[in-house]
Amino acid sequence: MKTNDVVVGAGIGALLAYMFDPDRGARRRALLRDKLVLTARKTRDGVDATARDLAHRTRGLIAATRGRFVAEQIDDATLTERVRARLGRVSLHAHALDVLANDGEIILRGPILAEEMPTVLAAINRVRGVKCVVNELEPHASAEGVPSLQGRGRRAGPSIDILQRHWAPATRALVAVAGVAAGVSAVAYARR
Repeated sequence: MKTNDVVVGAGIGALLAYMFDPDRGARRRALLRDKLVLTARKTRDGVDATARDLAHRTRGLIAATRGRFVAEQIDDATLTERVRARLGRVSLHAHALDVLANDGEIILRGPILAEEMPTVLAAINRVRGVKCVVNELEPHASAEGVPSLQGRGRRAGPSIDILQRHWAPATRALVAVAGVAAGVSAVAYARR
């Protein structure tokens, strides 16, 4: 008999004695069962959330792709919200800006830091449905003396999932699959 077999046998024996102890074995088995049930439920919920997230992302990707090839008439309210969403990602003080939409023409008004202005204008020009941007912004070299530019301000987080602090379920699943694939490839390469 090999030493490994003896160690494995002793370990299995100790586990059985621990789990079937007459005094505390029933409680230990109940705790183990509860943990297994909880783990199964969390796994099921995680798989469901990942599947929903993947389905939603797929529908969004299809809609975005279709939108690039099909000319659609976007109402002014929707276009205004799209522009506001983009402003939140590129401007520290997006709340200080007024956005007006009129048949694809976007009018931007309000105080802005001069260093942000080129980035903001370029980002708004890329919003789907925007035909042109009318720049009525008031650039300021600093926030000094401009109440709406006071404070630290903040941008929305990065739009790329992997750069965010909290990942969506689909991103976690894809990164996990990529990590497993990289690990398997490394092991296969090392065995050569």
